[in-house]
Amino acid sequence: MSGHVTTAEKGHLPDVTRINFRFSGNGRYVACLARRGHLVPEVWDVAGARPRTLPTRAGETSASVPTPTDGGDVLLCRAGADGHRLTLVTASSHDDAHAEEHELAVFRGGVVRVVAGAAPGIAALALATGADGRTSVWRLSGRPERPERIATAPYPVRGGIWLDAAGHRLALTRAGAGPATVVLDTSNGLLTPLAGPAGDEYVLLAAPGAGVLLTAVRREGAYRLGVRDRDDDGPTRHPERLNAFDGEVTPLALNPSGRRLALAVNRRTRSHLVLYDLIEDTGAEAGLPAGVIHPAARWSTGGLHLVHSAPGRPAGLVGIAGCSVSRPPAADGETSPARVRSYPGAAGPIEAIVYGDPAAGRRVVVALHGGPEAAWRFAHEPLFQRLSRAGVAVVAPNQRGSTGYGAAHRDAIRDAWGGPDLADVLALGHALAAARDPGEPRPMLYGASYGAYLALLACAARSDLWSRAAVVAPFLSGRELYADGPPSVRALLDRLGGRTDLDDELGPRDLLRLADRMRLPLLIVHGDADPIIPVEHSRRLYARLRAAQWPEGAAPTYLEVPGGGHDLQHDVRDTTVLDRVVDFLRAGPGA
Repeated sequence: MSGHVTTAEKGHLPDVTRINFRFSGNGRYVACLARRGHLVPEVWDVAGARPRTLPTRAGETSASVPTPTDGGDVLLCRAGADGHRLTLVTASSHDDAHAEEHELAVFRGGVVRVVAGAAPGIAALALATGADGRTSVWRLSGRPERPERIATAPYPVRGGIWLDAAGHRLALTRAGAGPATVVLDTSNGLLTPLAGPAGDEYVLLAAPGAGVLLTAVRREGAYRLGVRDRDDDGPTRHPERLNAFDGEVTPLALNPSGRRLALAVNRRTRSHLVLYDLIEDTGAEAGLPAGVIHPAARWSTGGLHLVHSAPGRPAGLVGIAGCSVSRPPAADGETSPARVRSYPGAAGPIEAIVYGDPAAGRRVVVALHGGPEAAWRFAHEPLFQRLSRAGVAVVAPNQRGSTGYGAAHRDAIRDAWGGPDLADVLALGHALAAARDPGEPRPMLYGASYGAYLALLACAARSDLWSRAAVVAPFLSGRELYADGPPSVRALLDRLGGRTDLDDELGPRDLLRLADRMRLPLLIVHGDADPIIPVEHSRRLYARLRAAQWPEGAAPTYLEVPGGGHDLQHDVRDTTVLDRVVDFLRAGPGA
């Protein structure tokens, strides 16, 4: 059975999902994409007003990046097959159902990034890098008028940190040979290297009024954070305690004086907010509830504002003034609580995020994350919320290979994709089955990207352990993906040893070779515009599976999503794909 998902079908999510947060230049507004059936731009005022939506006529995908202006409008950069389109989106004075859209420019090919402005007359800058590697810089006024080119760099640049309060000097990260950071003077279009002794130093954050910069430099295989004065050519300080945190550290914002630094420190499943004193070289954790901090923040005289998410609360704005935390309004719709618990893995305990009761519930699904260099975090997951409300318990493990648990746990699958991680998944499946009453349905599997590959390997290794599996964007093998994947994926395979064959009972981890062992109902979903894993992988797997003899009612189902990208929770304009996955899993044994 096969089919196509069309965006004419409509699903429903009772709670909102938010992605792609950006702050305006003055920090007053925050824009994101919010899914309320469709993805639409949404604007927050940090003063505390409820967010307002700017519904666009076609709806958006996750490839659309919104940048708010200082007046609360949105500059939308839409990436598509025909290039990048810059559109100004404003509230309509006569149509409440749709915002007004003014197309400003179209850039064919290459990459376009938008940086919020910091000076009057510059709502934002667009950095357009063409196929020839040259980058043109365009000034966007925030009005419905064409952008003005103000500079051209003979090399690719990215990033964009304003160095001065007047908004004239912008630090950019340079690709290729030469200094790592260059400074653009927007008044004359000149590009010069960042002053200082280290040519390989990157600017991460700045306090423009105080002239303080937070930088990073790679030394001995790791990045070290540093602090320096913008106008001082002396050496950068690298505070010892600042570089000694246990966990993955993301700098968020400097306060206006440049003395205090907000850091997100990710350990295991959650984020911790640390407010660091750069002069005293000491930090204290702020009391955020358990959840995940997104890498978007702004620290002004009105306090620190950042984006926080938790399983029961979609991503939203949180304000911190001193030790007081103000949270956003309650999320739309009911949400299901989650918890973190430990399960036995093949070589020791592994953590999982759990929704519902896997032992007593009629149906339970093991959800496997992508990456593989990734992890499930204690954040809002729309699919898990929907499954839980549909009566399906969810166990989302961070098996070996996941990040957030130290180098040994993360590196366990180097040169061993589908080895230690597969062993952990099988051990978890056994533990879940043993905890359920006799006669209860076996666990199900779900996975996306690498998680889809791992889920199908689990089906092949022990098809008797699982009742069914839904997978999104699987690849056939590391070798096959290396042959037709994009350069970024080939680099990942090289770095993590994803093409190494394993010599054990299961043999080489090739899904075409193992297809005859997957004797259970399968749902395979893939977007036909997936830029990471070509859709041909799922087409070939489905053709191979169809050639086998299947028991009645167990034949595989294949859904190909027209225009769908790699992340089918966000890369489509409605919730149809989620609907089909949820329907498939809740229709499993015990339905």
